[in-house]
Amino acid sequence: MVSCNSNDDTESKMLVESFTVSLDNANSIPMVMGRAETGTIEMNLYDDNSLMFTLTVNNLSTTDALVAAHVHTGDVVSTGGVAITLVDGTNIAFSGNKASGTLQLTAEQTATLKGSDVYVNVHSTQSPAGLLRGQIDVTVDNAYNVMLSPANEIPAVTGRNETGTAYVRLVGTKMFYKVVVNNLDPTDAIAAGHIHSGASTVNGGVLLNLEMTNNAQLNITKSLTLSAENVTKVNTDALYVNIHSTKVASGLLRGQIR
Repeated sequence: MVSCNSNDDTESKMLVESFTVSLDNANSIPMVMGRAETGTIEMNLYDDNSLMFTLTVNNLSTTDALVAAHVHTGDVVSTGGVAITLVDGTNIAFSGNKASGTLQLTAEQTATLKGSDVYVNVHSTQSPAGLLRGQIDVTVDNAYNVMLSPANEIPAVTGRNETGTAYVRLVGTKMFYKVVVNNLDPTDAIAAGHIHSGASTVNGGVLLNLEMTNNAQLNITKSLTLSAENVTKVNTDALYVNIHSTKVASGLLRGQIR
């Protein structure tokens, strides 16, 4: 006999692991400015390497549309290649702000999903690089995306064309970060980087040394283990990121965390 019960396949499988991943604009790299979407993806992995998922996006802008979603490899401040296509717009597509389906994974894809440095990225027409993101392997407690500019220095640094971004993610007491500097003057070099105490109108003392001692420290994932006191400070105090160079020792680029 052959049953026509649609639940039979699921009931015959054994659930191996469930994943609930929170999605947020703040986690996206590059950062998504001026948007308020959040979301959740629920995933169930079974012993036959099948993956069932339901993805929901909240507060989706009426001028935007969701187009795709993937599982990527990458740590909390990095981007990486696609490991699993969840929503491709053809086999599985978004209906408004939701998508759901079942995928058959390879053994390699299953190992990636259960491993470290892996995240979900949701793409839209207005943010094709990624509108929302959520890490699968760890919970990001707070995400800060800091725009760096010579104009933010006190006094402002003039005659320089550098721009930059500091990506900061807190996972428990560990702070992961990556500093990106664009158009660095070839006659200059990075000499130091810190998180300072202070509002946007003042220069303050160093709270954390980011160990940015040379150009090789740019564009790489770095981390610090913080005291409970400093976790609170990073999450609540008026702070700024300051990147120093050999030619501008007082600070070449600056940006407020808050």
